[in-house]
Amino acid sequence: MRNNSQDCTLERNYLEKYRFLIKEYEQVKNKTHPLYKKAMDFYTANDTCRKSFLKYYNRYKQSGKSRDLLPQKRGPKYKTRRPLPFIEQKVIELREKGNNKYEIVSILNPKLGKHTPSYSGVYNILKRHKINRLTPKIKKNHQKIIKERMGQLGHIDCHYLSKSIIRGENKKLYLVCVIDDYSRIAWAELVPDITSLTVMFASLKCLNILSSHYEI
Repeated sequence: MRNNSQDCTLERNYLEKYRFLIKEYEQVKNKTHPLYKKAMDFYTANDTCRKSFLKYYNRYKQSGKSRDLLPQKRGPKYKTRRPLPFIEQKVIELREKGNNKYEIVSILNPKLGKHTPSYSGVYNILKRHKINRLTPKIKKNHQKIIKERMGQLGHIDCHYLSKSIIRGENKKLYLVCVIDDYSRIAWAELVPDITSLTVMFASLKCLNILSSHYEI
């Protein structure tokens, strides 16, 4: 009861102060104030911030309600930042396949762009639906390699070839191979080293050849 009484007193004092300031300010605007000729003189004398005062003043003038003179809670209102239902459903479906929050964002980003929820946003969805922790069913789905058609999953590996394998070659060579997991079709390229750039371009070449020949 004591806290409620204190809150009511503070609120009443706050409203009385703003009503007084509004009356003074409007007199300045109408050039009828006996002391202040300019608005800046009014702000300085009452030790108030122009930007803050005008925010509450304009809000009050638009609604005509005294409660709009009181400070309001900052930040978005409850539920206003919730993702759209179909996005939330996609997050749940991907989670049920065993994906973690980083994988879910990575999968959704190309499709949703700026509407993709953040990592913390995905976690909040999972927590709300009580699937933030892996259940036995989700763990089982996570262990499965889901591939419904060619091009969905591939394996890349590098292998060192000894100098005696290729006739006429007296230098180190490596084999970069890409295998499509669904069809088991593979393509390999010979490369002189296995630095990241060399392997990347060799893998892209393999993927392009597989795509053009087998419509992956």
